[in-house]
Amino acid sequence: MQQPKHNLERKTSVAAGSLVAPGALDGVTIMRYAQIYRERSSGGLEQYMRCLDRELLARHRLTVLQTHLVKDDMNGAIEVENVGLGQILWVPVVMRQANSRLADLPSRVGYVYRQTLQLCQQEGKGHGSAMLRSAQNLARNCGGHLRYETAALSDHLPRVLATHKVDLLALHWLSYDSGALIAQALRAKVPYVFINHFDNARFALPLTRKWIAQAAAIGVVSDQGIPEDLRDRCVNLSDSVDTEFFTSEKARPLPPQAHPVVLLAARIQHGKGHHDLIEAARLLKARNIDFVVCFAGAVDSESLHGDLRRSVVAMGLEARVLFPGEISAEEMRDWYASSSIVVLPSYSEGLGRVLLEAQAMGKPVVAYDSGGIREAVLAGETGFLVKEGDVSALADKIGLLLQDEAERQRMGERGREFTLRKFGLSALVQRHESFYLNALSGASAEREGAFLGTRLDPS
Repeated sequence: MQQPKHNLERKTSVAAGSLVAPGALDGVTIMRYAQIYRERSSGGLEQYMRCLDRELLARHRLTVLQTHLVKDDMNGAIEVENVGLGQILWVPVVMRQANSRLADLPSRVGYVYRQTLQLCQQEGKGHGSAMLRSAQNLARNCGGHLRYETAALSDHLPRVLATHKVDLLALHWLSYDSGALIAQALRAKVPYVFINHFDNARFALPLTRKWIAQAAAIGVVSDQGIPEDLRDRCVNLSDSVDTEFFTSEKARPLPPQAHPVVLLAARIQHGKGHHDLIEAARLLKARNIDFVVCFAGAVDSESLHGDLRRSVVAMGLEARVLFPGEISAEEMRDWYASSSIVVLPSYSEGLGRVLLEAQAMGKPVVAYDSGGIREAVLAGETGFLVKEGDVSALADKIGLLLQDEAERQRMGERGREFTLRKFGLSALVQRHESFYLNALSGASAEREGAFLGTRLDPS
């Protein structure tokens, strides 16, 4: 039997909690599908990927094919970034977004066709093949490219998987377009894993259930809300924070703030609780409590951004709410350091990475008790958890901390200790190394069994 290019003798099953030796993943190629932006340094998933790959490639001669979203036409160029002992191959995926799906329909059809034509031309085929394949792509995705406000034109990814001799496909995101990539992995006998970075309620989605059925392994970032029938399959990979980066000693001073800062560090998108914090700010203002709210993060929803600004004006909070927009990781660190409290009133979170960063910076946190957030906060010790949607309780806890500097200091110190103890980078990398090796060894054992079964079949 022909062996893959990496050393299968080292791909034995790894027990949970055991240490993996440096080099155990040498020669392996992992393809990651995640809807992230390469140039964005402050997003939760972007930070997770960057930290994980940097640490993995410091220990293994590994190749990572990393998908990333772009907003212009696909040119097919894969860029190589040398990192540590290995390299990251950045694979672009066009993200097409429209405010009006019906009005944008011709443009979307054109995008799908142009992308398909480029792929066909690379194979020496012309317009006829492109038209046929475009129709097949639209049918395979059940019209997903046309039905959703955000369309990911990822139809080239199965070819990328096939031509780069991928050993393991890691899906960090599942959407309507994932089926084609999974189907190619199954045809090529490439094992695939799914890692859910979001609320485990997503496991209830029918397509998620369908696509994880044949996954070699399933990872999650918290144990909260895992369906009972999946508990034995799910591995808690958790999250981490670079506590050497996120430390108050390295923060640069911002211009002096006239009021205590309440920071919400999150993309402006639905579900993050921006409107709830504005309503809480209105309640706090009525109590004559001194503060200013800062919404730091990229604008993913222009319509929500407009609604928030209008609400701020309607409530007379113009002087109390700041919108610095998308900022770098270094700038985010500066805002953490300058804030009094970090708030995350999100209705759906896998773990809530910004809460880890805030606590690493020695800041108390207030958050809705949603998804896996309770695993990222020691309630009553490093911050407060309140019921989802309870804006009055949210305002109460923010107000309590704004008026009690000693409590803020106490919770901040415990938060730093908590993140150092539980969310270090080395632990995250070790969990992923074991996760990958078990998936690879399980797939190798299955192939070996199939080979032996064929050879020993008396018929």
